[in-house]
Amino acid sequence: RRPGPADHGTAVAAIMVGKPEWGGLLPGAGLKAANMFEKNKVGRVVDSSVALLKSINWLAKKKVKVINMSVAGGDNKIVRRALDKVKKKRMILVAAAGNWGSADRPAYPAAYKEVVAVTAFGEERRVYSKANRGQYIDFAAPGVQIYTAVSRRGGRVQSGTSFASPYVAVLVALELARDSKRSVDSLRKVLRAKVVDLGDPGKDTVFGWGFIDRPPACR
Repeated sequence: RRPGPADHGTAVAAIMVGKPEWGGLLPGAGLKAANMFEKNKVGRVVDSSVALLKSINWLAKKKVKVINMSVAGGDNKIVRRALDKVKKKRMILVAAAGNWGSADRPAYPAAYKEVVAVTAFGEERRVYSKANRGQYIDFAAPGVQIYTAVSRRGGRVQSGTSFASPYVAVLVALELARDSKRSVDSLRKVLRAKVVDLGDPGKDTVFGWGFIDRPPACR
């Protein structure tokens, strides 16, 4: 099957490693990208759990330490088992919380305990109106009206938890650069030590622990 369009992946990649004028957070970092979207027989773009597994396997072989997953879907036992193996390899997974606007339908892979789940907020630090809510939310990051790169067409403004997730993935990568042996639980603890609490006191179902007030400190 033919691969899905590149626009979404391009936007996420530019947020992470794009040039400063595109808002790139770590423009000097290396990036490896894998696509889990494809066009089916009737030309509709669909996601594929098989492609996701192949992508994770390839990234593991390339010894990637942090995987950002700006995707959301249902629970899948095979994917869950694969992500458990990823955790044992000390690879850290960060994922978008989902844009279904649901408080009782968790989005995966973000809702797996092995994954750091990120929601989005916008102006005046209000949560993105379509963002999922739930106990699985870990942190919040900017993701509303973000100017993003678009493949072959310059840029445009977009909103969604997909564009908040890379912010936290970058901070996780910086922490791992300091200590590559950190587990996902220890990273959560480190990152929540410097958060701006945006909702109810402590961890809540809307913002998680809150916004990580930790600007990148590159060497």
